[in-house]
Amino acid sequence: MGHPPGAITKLRAKNFRSLADVEISLEPLTVFVGLNASGKSNILDALRFLRDALTTTLQQAVDSRGGINALRRWSPKGRPFDISLEIHFQGPEWCAEYAIILGSKPRGAFRVKQERCDVDFRGKTIGFHIKDGKWVRRPDVSLPMSEILKEYDTSVPETLLSMIEHVPEHELFLPRAALLLGIPAYTEAWNALRAMSFYTLYPNTFREPAKPAMPYPLQDEGHNVASTLRSLRREDRKRYERIVKFLRAAVPGVEDVAVKQVGGYLVVEIRHAMHAKEDRRASFDLTQESDGTLRLLALFTALFQKPPRYVIGIEEPELNIHPGALPVLRDAIELACQESQILITTHSPELLSEFPPEVFRVVDLVDGITHVGPMSKYQLEVVREHLFTAGELFVREGLKRE
Repeated sequence: MGHPPGAITKLRAKNFRSLADVEISLEPLTVFVGLNASGKSNILDALRFLRDALTTTLQQAVDSRGGINALRRWSPKGRPFDISLEIHFQGPEWCAEYAIILGSKPRGAFRVKQERCDVDFRGKTIGFHIKDGKWVRRPDVSLPMSEILKEYDTSVPETLLSMIEHVPEHELFLPRAALLLGIPAYTEAWNALRAMSFYTLYPNTFREPAKPAMPYPLQDEGHNVASTLRSLRREDRKRYERIVKFLRAAVPGVEDVAVKQVGGYLVVEIRHAMHAKEDRRASFDLTQESDGTLRLLALFTALFQKPPRYVIGIEEPELNIHPGALPVLRDAIELACQESQILITTHSPELLSEFPPEVFRVVDLVDGITHVGPMSKYQLEVVREHLFTAGELFVREGLKRE
C-alpha cells in the first residue's frame, strides 16, 4: 500500500459530542470499527467541523450542526464543557499543529477561547497563539507588521492592520493568516485542512438527472457526481478510465460510463453487455440502475477525483454493495491511498476481512463516552497467525480495544 504525500497523524478531541477526551493516531488508511451509535461518525465529524469552519465560517459550521449546545458534550452538573480540537498533520515539505477551544455564552452563543497554529515549513517553525481575544504569540514575520503594511497604498494599511490586530471572538484567525500575511506556511496548512472530504453517499441523492455544477470537489453527498465525471472524461481520461475499470470489475456486464447533456441537465448512462454471444449492448441512465451500482460509481469517483483530496472520509462504504464486490473496493481504496489519506467507518465483517488489522481503530461507547484505540494485541496475533479473520472475530466476540 502506498503512502499519500500528506496526512493527519493525530487527532485529539475533548467534549465534542460523545468524544470526552480521545487522542487518536491515524494511518494513511484508518478503519474505524464499532457498533452502531458508538461514536464513529463523531470522529469524522470533528474533522469535518474543522474543514467547514475554515472553508465557510465558524458560525456556519456551528449553526449547521444545531448550535453549540448540540455540539458540546452533555454535562451532568449543568455546567457547559469547552470544546477542544487539536490536529497534527503534514505535507510534503511541512508539518503542523492546529488547535481551537470553543466556550459557550448565554442564549446558545459561543466564543473562541483559544486558537493556536504552529507550522514547520522547510526547516523553519512559525506560528501564532490567541487566547481570550488577545495575542499570546503574534504571527512570525520577517519584518514588523506595520512596516510590511506601509508598502501598500496609504488607504489600505489601517484596514489590513485592523483585520490582523483585532480578531472577533466568533471567528478563526488561520484564514486571515493565510490570505493576508502572504506566508506560504500558513497557506499550506489552511489549504490542507480545507481539502478534506467526508462522504455519506445515498444513491437517491444523485440518481436523477442533475443540472451542471462545479465539478470539483465531489460534494459530500455526491450531488455533483455527473459534473465530476464529465469533467474527468474531458480533462483526465486516464482517471476517468480508472473509475470505469473498477466499476467494470465490481459489477458484471458493465462496459462503459457516459455523461450526456439533455436540455439543461446532465444524464449519466452505464453501458451493459446484454448478450455476449450476440454482442448485444444497452445503456441505462442512473434511474434504472441498482443502488449498489450507483454507490460504487460514486465511491470510485470520490477516490479518483482530480486533484486528489488531502483526506477522504467515507461512512460505511459497504452499504448496498454485494460482499463479492468488496475486494474490488479494497483495491480501489488501496490505490487511492497513494494520493489521499483514507478514513473509513464500518461495522461490516466482510469489509474488515479485506484490510490488515493494524489499520483498525476500535470504537466503543462506555457510559455515554466514546473510547478509541488499536485492536488488542491478542486479537492482532490471532489474525496474523490466520486462526481467524478480523471479520470472524468481530462476529464471534467483537473487536477489543487495547
